[in-house]
Amino acid sequence: MPETEKALPPQPAVAARLIAPPGLTVQRVRSSYTQVAEQLRDLITRGDLVPGHRLPSEAEMAPLFGVSRSTIREALRILVTDGLVETKRGVRGGTFVVDVDTSHVEGLLNSTLNLLAATNRVGPDDFLDAWHAIEAPAAALAATRATPTDVEELFQLSEPASHDLSRPDVVGRNTSFHSTVLRASGNLLLEAMGRPVAAVARARFGQTDPDREFLKMVVDEHRQIAEAIADTDPDAARMATVHHIEGLRTFYSAQASEAVRRTG
Repeated sequence: MPETEKALPPQPAVAARLIAPPGLTVQRVRSSYTQVAEQLRDLITRGDLVPGHRLPSEAEMAPLFGVSRSTIREALRILVTDGLVETKRGVRGGTFVVDVDTSHVEGLLNSTLNLLAATNRVGPDDFLDAWHAIEAPAAALAATRATPTDVEELFQLSEPASHDLSRPDVVGRNTSFHSTVLRASGNLLLEAMGRPVAAVARARFGQTDPDREFLKMVVDEHRQIAEAIADTDPDAARMATVHHIEGLRTFYSAQASEAVRRTG
């Protein structure tokens, strides 16, 4: 080959055949800090590293994983962002497994659901389906577990709204009613999941402007749920909640269709 002539590099199609023959499935190698973070996450979620546990120092963990201290540092940053560990300074400082409470879980779920809603891959009806699936059984549980204080609060929140209450105040009371039902269920998971799902569902339909008549209907339906819970009737509480949420679906869908018609 003449000195002035150079061999061309393999074309993309040729290179692909050389690297990955037909039928061979390969996975990209992930960065070291991602793999370290995933191993630590698995240890935490399995309970091998319990809340409050102090992790070894970066210098101690680096040889354990066979990576550099900077890789350990990047992995810990991921876990801090995920809310799984926290770093404390001082003589007794270090990196500790976080004792996660339901409010933290609820906050993360709220943020995630809002991001998911913004993609439009999950629509308002999807959130109403989830709200239905969570709060109906929660109301049934509340009928057998609610304390006298819970029942009293439910009745107070389902009192007919006086005319001097502003619309935001009425909406706020309605939101508090649903939160109280979830809390009265005595199930922390239903409570932590239900509030974010309901909040996003309301926000997705929040462009509608309900009138006083609709808000009165909502309060009346809340009273039916409260009475079923007070009567310790799980089936009635569940059915009243299903009826209420499906009524919201019908109203909001009609309002959304009307808005499209007017702008169209």
